[in-house]
Amino acid sequence: MSESESCDGELSYEELAGSYKDLYSRSEEVCKLLEKQKKTISQLDAKRSDHLTKISELNNELTNLNSQFENLKKHVKMMTT
Repeated sequence: MSESESCDGELSYEELAGSYKDLYSRSEEVCKLLEKQKKTISQLDAKRSDHLTKISELNNELTNLNSQFENLKKHVKMMTT
């Protein structure tokens, strides 16, 4: 057995410290990634809201234009008869 291993298979302090440093470093990376993703999600939500507003405005405009079109068709039909 090596000196860094105990006879019952437990890890040494140095191995635990190394593992802790690796996990801490990985945790920092994951936290940074999470913050970046939160920012991206926030930006996408804002764009989504803008797009939904624009869709609603365009649907209202379409409804108005269809109504005007139907009225014009009635007037043209009356004029031709």
